[in-house]
Amino acid sequence: MPTPTLPAISPLTQPFWDAAAQGRLMLPRCNACGRHFFRPEVACTHCFATDWQWVQASGRGSLYSYSIVHKAPAPGFVVPLVLAVVELEEGPFMFSNVVGCAHAEVHIGMHLQVQFDEVAPGIHLPRFHPSKA
Repeated sequence: MPTPTLPAISPLTQPFWDAAAQGRLMLPRCNACGRHFFRPEVACTHCFATDWQWVQASGRGSLYSYSIVHKAPAPGFVVPLVLAVVELEEGPFMFSNVVGCAHAEVHIGMHLQVQFDEVAPGIHLPRFHPSKA
């Protein structure tokens, strides 16, 4: 299988990718307002406090929006693929893919669970498959 364009890993995002390699979804949570956010930023995207920590997420969410992509956005993508906006149980939205079901079965509001697929040595991408609530 071809390797998709790989993420740029920085010191800010390294804990996310380390946890992904272990099959865990981590999210930043603000110590000031208590809200989760994604993607990691220097400051909370809700209250702008710089005091936040990584916490393990449930890995559950629902499909907020999607598109079936038929033309690869970059080399290494296998098409067609379901490009998804997943609303995580903890509140943030995450871009990902829906896998493990026929495209005709994909629908807004469907319950999803994260899985981690190794796409290159040490790089595990979070993707979502259908789940029962």
